[in-house]
Parts: sequence; C-alpha cells; structure tokens
Amino acid sequence: MPSAAPIVLATSSLRCVIDPSLGAGLADFSLLGPLKTWYPIMRRSAPGETNASLLGSFIMAPWANRISGDPPTVEHAGRAHALVPTTPAGTPREQIVAQHGDVRKRPWRVDHAAPETATLTFDSRQHQNVNWPWSFVCVARFTLAAGLAKDHLGRLTIELDITNTDAESFPVGCGHHPYFMRRLWADDDALRLRVPVVARYPLMHGCATGPAEPDELSRVLAVGGPVPEEHIDGCFVGPPGTPAELVWPSSRIALSIEPSAALSHWVVYAPREPARGIPSRGMSFIAVEPQSHANDAAGLLRRGYRDSGLRSLESGATFRTSCTLTVKTLRDESTP
Repeated sequence: MPSAAPIVLATSSLRCVIDPSLGAGLADFSLLGPLKTWYPIMRRSAPGETNASLLGSFIMAPWANRISGDPPTVEHAGRAHALVPTTPAGTPREQIVAQHGDVRKRPWRVDHAAPETATLTFDSRQHQNVNWPWSFVCVARFTLAAGLAKDHLGRLTIELDITNTDAESFPVGCGHHPYFMRRLWADDDALRLRVPVVARYPLMHGCATGPAEPDELSRVLAVGGPVPEEHIDGCFVGPPGTPAELVWPSSRIALSIEPSAALSHWVVYAPREPARGIPSRGMSFIAVEPQSHANDAAGLLRRGYRDSGLRSLESGATFRTSCTLTVKTLRDESTP
C-alpha cells in the first residue's frame, strides 16, 4: 500500500495531524496560544517519524495493551491461538508479550479527508502477517470541531469501529494511547489530573495478575489534584462513560477525555527519570489511556477471571467506541 501524506485538520484554535502510514496515529494535537504559536497538547512527533510509539497518540486494536505468554496466547471458543511476541528476542520468558494491538505500525487507507474531518480504514485481509488469528476491519473517523462558546476552544472526536469479517467470533478490544504534555506555555504549569477510577489491577511486567481492587492511588486519581510525585504505570477500572480531566493551571487550560461506555478501563503512565545522582523528576509527558479492557485481559481469562472487559464479537458484528477530547479555557482562578 503506497504511503499517504499526513492529514491536517484545523480550526481557529486547534490543530491535529494524522499519520496514515503509522496506524492513523496522531503526530500532533496542538492549541493556538500566546504570540499565535501552536503549543503541543500531546507530545509532538518528529517530522517523518517511523516509530508509532513516539507519536502523540496511537490506536490499539484488535486488543489493547498486552497479551502474555510464551508465546502470547488468546483462548476463545475452546481453542488456544498463539500470537507472535513483540518483545525482543532474549526477553525473559515471564516478560514476553504481544503489545498494543496490531494496527499502530501499519498503513491505513485514507477514505476521506477535509479541513475538519477524516476517515481512515485498516482491512487485515489486505496485509500480510497480521498478528491476529481472525480477519477484521477497523474504521477510524476523526472530527475536529470549533468551540461552541468563548471559553470552549474546540474538541476532537475519534470514533473507532472494529468489524469482524471472519467466519467465526473472536475476542475484541481497543484503546487510545495519548501522551499529554505536563506543561503548555506557562513555565510554572503544574499539571493536575482527575481520572474516574475506583480500583487498580495488580500488575507484573505490565500484565494484570488478578482482579482490580480499590487502593489509595485509585482514590487519589478519582479525587483529582497535582500529578502524584511517584512513578505511575497502572491499570484501573472506573464507571462507564465517565470523563477524565487534565488541567494546566498557569496556562488556564483544561482538557476532558470523554470515553464511550465501552472504554471503562484506564492506564495512567507518569514516568520519572532515573536519578543519576540528582532528585528524580517527572518526564515532560504523561499518558492517560482509555481502553476497553484490562492489561492482559486474555491472560486473566485463561486464569478464570472473566470480568476484565474483553468481549466476544460475532461474525459480521461491529464493536463501536468513541473518545472526545474537549479543550476549554478556565474561567477563574479555581482549578479542579
């Protein structure tokens, strides 16, 4: 499939760049700020980037996050299906996984592109060596809308459909993996975060090992406040359809992440730099990822845990999700 040029969607206040050659991922999502400069809300990728992991955001499908095993294995309808590991050769056996789905590193077809909308398609039947035992089609629709009021700067909606084109059912899941900047244009921005979670899964090498349980970090994230000082790489569950919120208080900007009901799980990743003799500090970005199931939901299912968000998609059926990012100006000095 020939490489397609990046797609630029823009309004008077927001701009996003979609890369069809890298899984319909976002190379840029920016806000027009002081001095008529575009400031990245998401981590901005380098021009000509070829690594999907370094985009501002990428789509995970037909599963989200990790599947464990040596080899990574999905069990469905009484049969076990082995996937190709995405971890490097020589990885310790207990850390071997297939990670972040199979569509993020592949080219997508551009079906429609206009100043504020775009539709892209990935059909697994048109690609070789797809790391999934069943055939499927993904359709992503991007809509960038202008603000509705003075303090409403606009919103980006991503609708994602996964259709089962196979002769039999298969397990399905998806998610979005955005990296948000800790600072916009104000030097003293201290990013605040609220994520509607009630429980956290125990993880080993990024994979859930048991059911989610309430804990202190879940409570802190649900109440909201400054991004915690600790290194965070956790998987959580929350009430379906409830938005998360990020606030850059000194820049006076807020962003809500409004997932559809199926995206009831969240991964929060707030990495900290190695100390190297100086106090550890937060990296320039964090990830707040809505997804439809827990990390390694397939592994949980193999161990008898069924309530982790993974669902069965019948032949010919479509799994539909959406996620809307709304950007606003804060009206007063109060912050959530």
